[in-house]
Amino acid sequence: MTWYREWFGEEYLELYAYRDEHEARRQVDFFREHCGSLSGPVLDLACGMGRHLNELKGHGYRPVGCDLSFTLLQAGHAEYGSMPVARADMRQLPYCSASFAGLVNFFTSFGYFSTEEENVRVVSEMARVLQHRAAFLFDYLNVHRELEHLVQRETKDTPTGPVQIERWFDKSDRSLNKRITIGQKRFLERVRGYDLDEISVMFKSCDLSIHAVFGDFDGRPCDRDSPRVILLGSKGR
Repeated sequence: MTWYREWFGEEYLELYAYRDEHEARRQVDFFREHCGSLSGPVLDLACGMGRHLNELKGHGYRPVGCDLSFTLLQAGHAEYGSMPVARADMRQLPYCSASFAGLVNFFTSFGYFSTEEENVRVVSEMARVLQHRAAFLFDYLNVHRELEHLVQRETKDTPTGPVQIERWFDKSDRSLNKRITIGQKRFLERVRGYDLDEISVMFKSCDLSIHAVFGDFDGRPCDRDSPRVILLGSKGR
């Protein structure tokens, strides 16, 4: 079974429990500040348990979420109540073309697939479901910072006990890897490390225009040591 079908469950929620509603509110504030109000629905691609969906709704948007993990969607339903979500693979979204006035993709929910063609397919699907001139926010890791500050081994405490984490970079496919050991269970995270130039070419090939790039949700410029690469843009030119 591929890593992303195994990992996004109860253990994932434990490890990333610090990613809470306050963080989601700050990130949605950033989206609204730069993209304003939108007349149609907004897709939260890889929405997880729906923290951002809840905040988008509170900001006056009409959010729709999709995620591959039934466990995360179920956890969101228990936490926030009924939400408009679909269980779906981001390589083949279950929406008609030009359905959305906006799209957000938070917390490095990209680069999961083993081939270049599959990752490009995700961007192509993003573009397909967006209306002409629809706004998007794309929040991705900064590969240069990740490589320069790579912590090979660490232990993190969670409510259910310590978690052992090992990290490495695989040059063969330029992937950033994380092995997570929780009790007797072992999981893997594997994300392709695209730099900004590569992402820009990919987006341009799919008719997605990048208007601004930030290094964090405080709005600082993006450089080699920024914690994030946050793209704001629109469908078409």
